Amino acid sequence: MLDHLDHALRSRPERPAVLTAARTGAPRVRATRGELAELADAFAAALHARGLRAGDTVGVAVRPGPRALAVLLALWRLGLRGAVLDPGAGPDVLRARLALARPALVLADAAAQAVAGWARPLARRALLALPDLAELGPVATVGPRLPGCAPALDLGAPRRGVPAPGVDLDGDADAVIVFTSGTTSLPRAVVHTRASLAAGMTTVSALFDARGDRPVLGGTFFVLVPALARGAAVALPAGNSRVLARQLDRLRPEDTYLTPPRLRDALGAGARFHGRVWTGSAPAGAGLLERVRAAGAGEAWGVYALTELFPAAAVEAREKSAFEAAGEPGDLVGAPLPGVRAEPDGSGQLLLSGPAARHRYLGEEPDPWVRTGDRARLDGAGRIVLEGRSKDMVLRRAENIYPGLYEPALHVPGVELAVLVGIPAGDGDERLVAVVQPRRGTDEQALRAALSEPVRRMGTARPDALLLARIPLSGRSRKPDRAATAALAARRLEVSGR
Repeated sequence: MLDHLDHALRSRPERPAVLTAARTGAPRVRATRGELAELADAFAAALHARGLRAGDTVGVAVRPGPRALAVLLALWRLGLRGAVLDPGAGPDVLRARLALARPALVLADAAAQAVAGWARPLARRALLALPDLAELGPVATVGPRLPGCAPALDLGAPRRGVPAPGVDLDGDADAVIVFTSGTTSLPRAVVHTRASLAAGMTTVSALFDARGDRPVLGGTFFVLVPALARGAAVALPAGNSRVLARQLDRLRPEDTYLTPPRLRDALGAGARFHGRVWTGSAPAGAGLLERVRAAGAGEAWGVYALTELFPAAAVEAREKSAFEAAGEPGDLVGAPLPGVRAEPDGSGQLLLSGPAARHRYLGEEPDPWVRTGDRARLDGAGRIVLEGRSKDMVLRRAENIYPGLYEPALHVPGVELAVLVGIPAGDGDERLVAVVQPRRGTDEQALRAALSEPVRRMGTARPDALLLARIPLSGRSRKPDRAATAALAARRLEVSGR
């Protein structure tokens, strides 16, 4: 599909490709289809001129938008492997991740370099932090260059000799690395091949069925590519909820993709929806989907997806509501999408497989089955019904947070034990709470002060609350009892009114 997109952009170069919104909600053309194709050509030539060849890894720290999409198109064209850098992961985690990926080059816009440099104190308030990017490999600036930025990527590089899209590239070759879990000493990264990435986008395209005469609203790569390939313009959702509500009213998109937190914020701002609305990345109950339908949507869909396999299943509001009204236990996420195979293992954990499944985890052997960490069953109609998570992951505002990645940082002097747990926050969301057990005789005020720096460095995994308490233990090995700790945290926060 990415090869098709490269050609499709050139067929109607004058048409809008990416839209943003003014404060009134009125659409603004951020880039035309021709401008996007030209930028992708320039990036491909610049990377080729630097000596990068198929199989090399390129770190990408570029804000979502036309520039980021053009970078990804250039990487795809040259057969380069993109490693996505998340400034919300925290500098220590990111440094460990990139040591595993070993990028030949890091592409970063001025904003990312500011987060890693002069704007670091300001960025910390937004829970963003990056290490010095030069520690990760050679750096080139994408987009406008500000003082202190690395040299700009040469967009005037000669284009002779640059491979044409799709020429002599193996579908089994790596396309992208997305880091998900693990620890700072042993990061874990999902590796998608060109074939698995293409299969996932084909499935999304079949779901959306976008048409060239109606815009699509959504900001993810899996929304941008299929919509643009079909000729539709894509509007990036406004960051402000009130502006987003106006944007929806002005644009009247046939298809809208927003995460559950963004949906709740938009509904709170009085948004009206149109056509089909899709949501995923976090649990979306029937109540939320029905609120979207009541706000004007013809259909409201919940999508079950993982970084390892996107998308896996989908369910419409009315089907989900009927399931809940029947008193069935569990969370219905729908029938597996075409090509997806689903089955629980002996312990009840859901296993998934299919053409869109990741090839492997970086540094590990290939495995056709994705172990979701979710307990699930298949009902009589073959639909997936989730019964809870078997792993410790916490979902907060559509972000997966893996406690094992950050708990070691809480063990400062004076800490005997520390865990991160999730407690319900309503509508399927969770609050992240750090529960720290001080050593006997430790001054609690001094301990809180000592914890402030490691907590700050957690980025978007920063806890909503920090409690000092004795952590319950269980089992022969006397490991922390996470369920009991979460219940303790919930009680303590309820009593304190926090």
